[in-house]
Amino acid sequence: MPVKRKKIIFNWKREAIIVIGAIALTTAGIKASDVLVNSNGKVAGVQEGCEAGMVYVPFSGGGFCIDIYEASAASGCPHNNPTNQIDTNDNLNAGNCRPVAVAGAIPWRFISQDQAAVACAKAGKRLPTSEEWFAAALGTPDASSGWSPDDCNVNSNWPKQPGPSGSGKNCISGLGAYDMVGNVWEWVKGASSDGVLGGRTLPKAGFIDSTDGYGMPGETNPSIPNSAYNGDYAWIKDTGVRGIARGGYWDNKAEAGQYSVYMETPPSFAGAGVGFRCAK
Repeated sequence: MPVKRKKIIFNWKREAIIVIGAIALTTAGIKASDVLVNSNGKVAGVQEGCEAGMVYVPFSGGGFCIDIYEASAASGCPHNNPTNQIDTNDNLNAGNCRPVAVAGAIPWRFISQDQAAVACAKAGKRLPTSEEWFAAALGTPDASSGWSPDDCNVNSNWPKQPGPSGSGKNCISGLGAYDMVGNVWEWVKGASSDGVLGGRTLPKAGFIDSTDGYGMPGETNPSIPNSAYNGDYAWIKDTGVRGIARGGYWDNKAEAGQYSVYMETPPSFAGAGVGFRCAK
């Protein structure tokens, strides 16, 4: 499970992302035209042939579908709530076991990034890229304090940790995906190598000050949160191969959010605070 950082408390309010009608995206650094409509003029949230349990996300180069809820183990799995990586291996080796996206289920955890890719493949899906995940997460409320049981689970503010998917009725993105902030970190496709991702050197760990336009940190500040990015934090280690997880978990408080990224563990890491969802 990601190590909890000592938190610094600030009093200013965060900027809200307002979703009206066709979803107007005004957050700094986001290439809104890339995620609002596709080449056919379809707007965010249109089903566009997605199977049940998924929502359509218009995206640059072509839209995709993503699970509405965090992935959980289906009823046919040996372990409906894996508590270690051996349980996850048992599930992946069971022919009738696959991940599902349903409300009220405990997210499938203790699964590595590599195993999550296998699990999605068993469902005929795949892990989303970091950019796809970010596009799907846009508009998720990201409060800095005062979290209620209806909000995203970032301060153990749900009765159970992690909570059943969809427990926070306010924790929904502009496209209709639940729990993309908090509850559990979510693996996405890709990994950095010695602090380099896609040919670009990543900044040091810190509060996000800018993004590359697709949700990955461009600049960070080691100690001062930026309200334009909701005080979200980037956990980055610049040595070795590090998998990518997004969104935060139930105890990251204000540092969880749609911009938050966790790149401190290798793709083989499996812990209590990391899950996944699939795309197609």
